[in-house]
Order: sequence, then C-alpha cells, then structure tokens
Amino acid sequence: MSAAFDTIDRATLLNILETIIEEDELRLVRFLLSNTCLNIRIGGTKEEKKFTSNIGTPQGDSLSPILFVVYLENALKEVRMILPESEKTLPNEIAYADDVDFIAQERIDVAQIQRVLKRYNLEVNVDKTEYTILDRNEKSWKNTKKVGTLIGDTGDVQRRNQLSTAALAKLQNVWVRDGVCSDKYRGRPITTLPVVLNNDLSRLESNTYGLKTFEDIENLKKIAEQRDQWRILCTRIQKATEALQSDDYDAERR
Repeated sequence: MSAAFDTIDRATLLNILETIIEEDELRLVRFLLSNTCLNIRIGGTKEEKKFTSNIGTPQGDSLSPILFVVYLENALKEVRMILPESEKTLPNEIAYADDVDFIAQERIDVAQIQRVLKRYNLEVNVDKTEYTILDRNEKSWKNTKKVGTLIGDTGDVQRRNQLSTAALAKLQNVWVRDGVCSDKYRGRPITTLPVVLNNDLSRLESNTYGLKTFEDIENLKKIAEQRDQWRILCTRIQKATEALQSDDYDAERR
C-alpha cells in the first residue's frame, strides 16, 4: 500500500466500527481522530503552515495500527470477491500491516484491485508490486523476499522468528516490571480521558463543577498529567456522584 495510514477515510472507518464496537468505544475513537492538525514546512524554511486534517490516523498512536487492520480487512473482503479461486488449502491473500500478498493460480489484474481499493481511498504502490511465479521446475522464486524473509529459506524464517521472540521478551521487561516505572515508560491516560470523563460527567447535574464543555475536558487532559491534582479531582467527582445517587434513592423512597 502507498502511504496507507495517511489515506484512511475517517467517515468510512467510523461506519465500519459502528458494527463491531460499543458506543463508548466508538466515541473514544472519534475523540482520537477529531481536531487533528498537521504542519508543513516549505522549502526548508522555519515558517510552518498549520492546517486541520480529516483523513488518516495519528502517527505513533498505539491504536492507529489496529484501526488500519480493521479498515484494510473490510477492503480486502471486497477484493476477495474479484480474485480468481485458489486451492482450498491456500488463502486468497496474506497481509502483514500494509503489505499484502495475493495468491492465485492465474495472473491477477492489479488494476482491478486498484479500483476496489480506491473506494476505500487506498492505493497500491505499483513501484513495489511484483509477481512471483512458483514452479516446481523453477527455483528462482526461492530467492524472493516477502516482508523481508526469503520464502524458500526455512532457516531464514526460523532466525527471524527467534529474533522477534527475543525482542518481545525485552519489551516484557519494560511492561512487567516490579516497582515504579520511569517517566519514559509510564503510560498516561491522555487519549482515553476525554471520553471517560464525558461519559461519567454526563450523569451529573449540569451545574456540577461546570465540567460540561469540550474546553473544560481539554483542560482536564492537562490536569491528568499532574497525578496529585487528578486524584483530587477524581475523588471530588466520585463524592458528587455518590451524593446524587443518594438523593435519588431518598426521593424514590418518599
């Protein structure tokens, strides 16, 4: 795919997610994708042009790869309908992130795939697209790399598998660590905070702390980075909620 993460149609993505996730989760994704701004530096000068983007997903965000996989899978469902049938023991395609291999017993029309993906604002990188013919009597395909691995070299696949396992083990030492993590690895609830607060505060009276506008929630995002202030605020909200629930219970008894 060509610049796949940058070309996702957000409206189409949200329509797809509506069918597979809960409303609160969908609201979280909407907040993640809203008010996205980009800067462009022209001609190597210090002057930057800032503008709002309505396509693509944020770069570096941990949720973006998952959103892309869900988005791409829906596009591939339509692609499968136009692909020639393959052996039942073989899949129609093998996808890893934005790299996709299509498998068929006859030559596949890339232009036809392009037309389907265009409906999802996706584009095949033609310059990086190649055909690989697997023939029992022809051994050149064994020197072809797919996602960085020689498809005819079992040892190469095993070595890369060992390297990935070792890398995962090192990451686990960061994720699962006794004691306090350094600020470098400490997660902060900046992404999910607006959604959670918007959901919780909607249950409170409209005049409670005045925390009902988008600007107030944006300020709370900054407060969340100051953990002491965040704990105090959470305690206040919890007490207010309990008080309101108690008043409702007393009113029902009367």
